[in-house]
Amino acid sequence: MARKKSSAQLDREIEEALVDALDVELTSADEYGKHFETGVPVTFKFLRNTEKSPYVGGSYGQDIEPHGRYLLHNPEPGRTPPRSWETGMVTFKSPLVIPLSGDPAAIYGPKGWKARLRKATGKVGAALSRYLARRFDGIVTVDSDGGTSEIVDLSRFKR
Repeated sequence: MARKKSSAQLDREIEEALVDALDVELTSADEYGKHFETGVPVTFKFLRNTEKSPYVGGSYGQDIEPHGRYLLHNPEPGRTPPRSWETGMVTFKSPLVIPLSGDPAAIYGPKGWKARLRKATGKVGAALSRYLARRFDGIVTVDSDGGTSEIVDLSRFKR
């Protein structure tokens, strides 16, 4: 008689299969006392601009980027943010942590994180976010110096 797998075992298997299917390089970062690693819960302070960025298409990968709430890790805001910016706390129970770019000189080209996720999944925009949110609640990119860069909260896409 086969043993029934626990929910935690199934979650681990799904995460491993999704990461394997993504075929993307993973990384981790330790920044201001916070540890960012794929599948490892993390709570951190953030800063974000609430004004919509102007659309410039492919120049910054906006035509392929995942949808979500874009954040910056901001452990010590220091002063009141400008009028269109907000601060807060966010918890990712299972983030996807990947390098910002395969080439630090070209973070928005074919080696950038947005293009690599598109290539790995065949999806862009909200479809990419929905696909990733099946297992991850956030994307954390890590720059060549080991600090966090662009962070995307995917929690609104979780089922």
